Order: sequence, then C-alpha cells, then structure tokens
Amino acid sequence: MQQASFERLKLRLARDLTVPQCMDLVKLLQAQTHARLGEVAVQRRTEMVLEAGRCVRCGNRDLVKHGRDANGRQRFRCRGTGGCGKTFNPMTGTVLARMRQPGKWVAYAAQMADHKSVANVAASDIGVAPLTAFRWRQKFLKSQVARPVPMLAGVVEADETYFRTSYKGSRGWKRGTPPENRPPRYRGGSALKRGLSGEQVPVLTAVDRSGGTLDRVLGTRAEIADELVGRIAHGSILCTDGLPAYRAVAALCKSEHRRIELPSPKSPEQKAKGGTPRKNGRLGLGMVNAHHQRIRTFVNRRANGVSTKNLPSYLAWIRAVRRPGFNTTDFLTDALIHI
Repeated sequence: MQQASFERLKLRLARDLTVPQCMDLVKLLQAQTHARLGEVAVQRRTEMVLEAGRCVRCGNRDLVKHGRDANGRQRFRCRGTGGCGKTFNPMTGTVLARMRQPGKWVAYAAQMADHKSVANVAASDIGVAPLTAFRWRQKFLKSQVARPVPMLAGVVEADETYFRTSYKGSRGWKRGTPPENRPPRYRGGSALKRGLSGEQVPVLTAVDRSGGTLDRVLGTRAEIADELVGRIAHGSILCTDGLPAYRAVAALCKSEHRRIELPSPKSPEQKAKGGTPRKNGRLGLGMVNAHHQRIRTFVNRRANGVSTKNLPSYLAWIRAVRRPGFNTTDFLTDALIHI
C-alpha cells in the first residue's frame, strides 16, 4: 500500500470505527504482527539504527539513508570526514546478517524451542534446506552464548562433568590432515585411556535454587576459579566436592564453602535394603548432578553427539530453553542485540 493511501486509511478508521470494530481490528493486527514477527523485528532494528544515528562499523554519527536492498530493507551510508564511507543495512553487526526469508524465522525458532533436529526441521513445512537449517541454528545459538550469565546466589552447587573430545563433521581425515593422530571413530563408547586425559574435555557447571545456571567448557580444571569468581554473590553457600580449587573460589567470592562427602558405593544387598530418607534442607549435589544428566542426555542422545568446538553453543541452547520466562521469540530478539 502506498504511504499516502495508508495515511488516508488511518484518518478514515480513526473517524468512523466503532468500539467493537476497534477491538476486532486490534485482534487482527496482533495476529498479523505475530505471523510476520521476523519482518517486524527487521523494522524494529531499522528504527533502532535510526534512533542511534551511529554507524555500526566505525561509530561515526554522520549517517544518511541510502536506498533499499533487494529484500526491501533500508540501507544506510556512513559519510563525513571521520566516517568509513561504507554502506550497511539494519542486520549488519548482528548474528542475523545475511540471513534471508525473515517470514520463516519465528517458525524456525519454535522448532528450536522443541529441540528439533536439522532433518526434522528440513522435513517440516517451514521450507528450508538442511544446510540452511544448520546454519540458522548456529546463528541463533551464537547470540545465546553471548548472553550474560546471571549472578548465582543462595545455595550454589558446582561440579564438573566430562565429554569425549569430538571432531564430528571434520573432513581432515579425508583430506589427509587429521585433527588428531588416530583413525576416525564412531559416536559412543568410552575413552581409550582410563581416568582424565586429553580424550575428554571438562565442562564446569554451577546451579542455584532459583534456576540460575552456568556452563563453561574448560581447557583444564585450573580455569575453574577464572570462570566462577565474580559470578557468585557474596554470602552464598558453595557446595562442591573436595577439589581444592573450589575452596579458593569460595574465599575469593566471600562465600561459605561446604564440602560434600561422596557416599561410598553400596553393595547389591544394601541397595536392595534401601536407606533412610534424606532430611529436608540437607545440602548436597543433587541439583548439579541432575543438570549433568540433562545435558549429557541432550548432547549424546538427542543431538547424536556434538563436536567439541560446538559444545558451548549446545550448552547455551539448553540454558536458553530452561530459562525462567523463556519464549520462543527470545531466540529472535537476542539475535538482533548480540553480535
């Protein structure tokens, strides 16, 4: 619709509509807005660029409109003596840059909220190819990795879990440049070496009782203090195993440290006999152990194994879906904010 015709339509609606008609019109507009939320997000991002009046590349404030691209999006040009002179659109600088078909973004985000596989997404009625579905997944998850981690407070449980080092998707073995000096292996199975080794990558997890969660892929366990200090509120109770690094973390965070003694393995007779019920309020590592089971089930079973380089993204995927108040459109709104 031409802008002049739209302005005349607005004047006529404001003059002639009755109250019931206004309510019906509101419902219609809400439905249309939700159905075209991807295009609405692009328009909102355009308004954000106009309001900021700053080049997303160099920060120069001398910004002018510069026509529209093939997708109908507003383009801008940075000019002036201190400007870079380059052009850009509203998506430049976000993880959604160079993504097409905004009308399909919301439906795709709903598929991600249900943890649908790439094959299932490609087979759905969204209408995207498997390669496109995988690339969109990585773009949406990139913004979740960049999302700030909430401050953990109260009773905080922390521990590590381990995943086998994986180069899933690597073509190095076919190209003669294997990432490791070993033949390719199938998913599943245990590591060749017993105990901790370079075949496994540690993942630090910490949870509190309000739903706050922290997951970090570590190079070594020596990085535990770097990841936890500053993310645990003062006066909290940190429950961990006997690893000395956690005691140092509690001291730096001015928190109380509780070392949880791991129970000794039970014999089959003791398991059959059962034990005494756990006392209410007793501290333990039940929440973090349950979180370990959750992420391991998702990574190893639902995702059919994840390469080590993509492991932080998939951990962020679980955090996003389990975040209190999560909505499927959060994938879209976060992607427009984080670069």
